[in-house]
Amino acid sequence: MTDSSSPIDPQLIEAHEASHICAINGIVSLANILRKRNILSDAEASALYESMSLPLGMAKYAANPSVQEIQLNLDRLFAMVVDPG
Repeated sequence: MTDSSSPIDPQLIEAHEASHICAINGIVSLANILRKRNILSDAEASALYESMSLPLGMAKYAANPSVQEIQLNLDRLFAMVVDPG
């Protein structure tokens, strides 16, 4: 059992943040490649976006400015995948 009063290691937090950024960028990059090869439709890319956005919009997280920043970034990235014009 861990002591809840112990401080959280800042390096652990940074590692989690970096892994989340890597995951989001990797998913969006793969979606973009699949779209360019006509393997992923706009509807499928939109469904992928929605599934990634859903947790960010939950009441528990939605008011958090950091979560809002992640959502804005996701919006921008997927806008390029769905409408790469």
